Amino acid sequence: MMQVSDPYSAQPLFDKLTHVAVKTGSLHRFARKRNLIDKVKFCWNISVVYDKGLRISFKNELQQILKILYKKCDDHGKSEELALEAKEKGSKEYVKKKDVDAQHSFTESLRLAPEDSPVLPLAYGNRSAVLFQLKKYKEALTDIKRAVESGYPNSILHKLLPRRCLCFIKLGDKIRAEAALELCKKHVSVIPNEAKEKYQKTLQDLEKKVKELQPGIIAKPDEPLPLPALYKGESSNVTYMSCALEMRVNEPFGRYVVAAEPIQRGSVVFVEKPYAAILLPEYHRTHCHSCFMPTANPIPCRSCRDAIFCNEECREKAHVWHQYECGILHILSAVGIAHLALRVILVTGWKVYSKISTEDVKDRIPGLNNHRVYGGRNPTDAYRAVYHLMPHLDTSCPEDQLQYCLAALLLSSAVLDKTLFSKQKNDGQDITVIQLATAVMRHIAQLVANAHAITQVVSERPDESSHFETVAQKRIASAIYPTASLMNHSCQPTIINSFINEWLVVRTIQDVKQGEQVYNCYGPHYCRQTYKERQEILKHQYFFLCLCGPCSQPQYRLREAAWSGFHCESCKGISTWTVNGKRTTDDSSSNHGLMACLECHRMEKPSHELVQICTKVSALHEDGDFVACCDILRECVRSVEYRYGTQSVELGHELLKFSDVLEQAAAKDDRFNGELHMVTSRIDKIFTINYGPLWKKYLRL
Repeated sequence: MMQVSDPYSAQPLFDKLTHVAVKTGSLHRFARKRNLIDKVKFCWNISVVYDKGLRISFKNELQQILKILYKKCDDHGKSEELALEAKEKGSKEYVKKKDVDAQHSFTESLRLAPEDSPVLPLAYGNRSAVLFQLKKYKEALTDIKRAVESGYPNSILHKLLPRRCLCFIKLGDKIRAEAALELCKKHVSVIPNEAKEKYQKTLQDLEKKVKELQPGIIAKPDEPLPLPALYKGESSNVTYMSCALEMRVNEPFGRYVVAAEPIQRGSVVFVEKPYAAILLPEYHRTHCHSCFMPTANPIPCRSCRDAIFCNEECREKAHVWHQYECGILHILSAVGIAHLALRVILVTGWKVYSKISTEDVKDRIPGLNNHRVYGGRNPTDAYRAVYHLMPHLDTSCPEDQLQYCLAALLLSSAVLDKTLFSKQKNDGQDITVIQLATAVMRHIAQLVANAHAITQVVSERPDESSHFETVAQKRIASAIYPTASLMNHSCQPTIINSFINEWLVVRTIQDVKQGEQVYNCYGPHYCRQTYKERQEILKHQYFFLCLCGPCSQPQYRLREAAWSGFHCESCKGISTWTVNGKRTTDDSSSNHGLMACLECHRMEKPSHELVQICTKVSALHEDGDFVACCDILRECVRSVEYRYGTQSVELGHELLKFSDVLEQAAAKDDRFNGELHMVTSRIDKIFTINYGPLWKKYLRL
């Protein structure tokens, strides 16, 4: 029996079958199929003789791997035994004051516990104790409520009620603390005799604390970051887009977006909810599967152990698609972006898909409804915009198309085998694998070029002993935003993307003249990749040759060479550090190699002083020599500003680091106060343009 790893990746199987198709000539026959359903049928039914008479059926290969993966479904369901083990593990960690570990263990217990399990309320109650120790009082109150509602035993309720009162005290809510105290007092009569004396003493302490609590001083709730308003309001023709923009259509550009009037930088021009989105597998246990926010006290799916949600509302919203993924998420996650393509269909429903895929669009622009509006908030109009995104099947290579087809067949088989999705068809007949795979394959082809990465800003320390944090944007999910997908690409974009939960917020980062096209960046950015790297990515993934300014104007090539941060010690021209004949920017702590000047072409060993400067920077950071560190960081700021620009987020983050060091230096020397004020002002200006006036909350500072 074939063995598969967990998590499983289907890519090796797809690569194997693609190799077979190439070697047997089947790929050529596949490529000649002109429409999607014929390609899917061919792939599902093909059987070829390969290597010493071995017959390989693609259908059998897919079904064999699914058979193995289905046997693992029990490992993704509920388990009373494992839930109890996790709860007991958490209790031991709590006693040892390993609060974060205990929090994770109690959450694991909740993921594993069946819905009617007696472990469930106990795990909620225990997690509330940990959350209290971690000073997460609102989350602790939520878990106490969940514990009671799920059947927390009345015989040990005296453990929860005082904690509830203490949470209100810590939050400064005198009125609720008094009400909670009264509830504690009423519970005295049912306290076991052996616990009564201790409970009475606890009540006395609580009563004293409630009396000392000043009324009216209540901790403000953490308000979610509000969605910004669109500049000049929403367009009447394109949903989620500012009316200061307009959509146009022509032959070379297809559908694209231009400024209908002059637009200042920092203006919000798109605020869009994703049509569909999937959380990346590495965040399945830490983030809500519905809104993608990290959560300290999630609730589990009622039937599987794979999905968690930040609250009951998110769990209910997710039901429309999770009912068809529950228990098989480990299979669906094995195919990367293809999972998002399937999610599009699950969100849409077969009835709406059938309507949109068969409607006549001959007399209107694809994606527009009868009122000539692109997109919409009703399911039919919203899906129409998604369906008519370009799949680029006419320009993608046959090998890629075959892999899209294999992924679609694998996912479709799993959903139809293990869920009731096949019953969505309203003509009395079940949806077939071929029908569903055809729909999914179209969306896979679209998403290769149209999917967006949802990112979150996170802070990290290099190690526990470090004094410094690094700030980075991490990709946590993939999504489809059909309105934002109207923007064409430039390696020097007009806009910047940010996210509030799953919502995409797009701001201009430069002034846009009336009639100018508004450009997104599809990934390759002129400040981050070389011309050659950008062209390779765009050609392979997006099927076009980029002719934007940085790709067509020669002065940008010299700028790329300056990214090394080194200059020639003879002529002061741009240099690179060369080690073993290869350019590098990360071997500067060593004096091996040569400095190669791109202007005077001189080759020489780096000076002892340059090597010393490069090795000294990190040492100054960690040793706390903030005054000396400022001199070097000024050079870093100048280098980042040269490469990324005066209003770039990269410069903003570099200035943030500089301001931290300046603050420490100013504490020792007043002369740094003026510079600190100037740097702080620049930071505010840069991040306000890129993220809006609430940038501190967005960056979680």
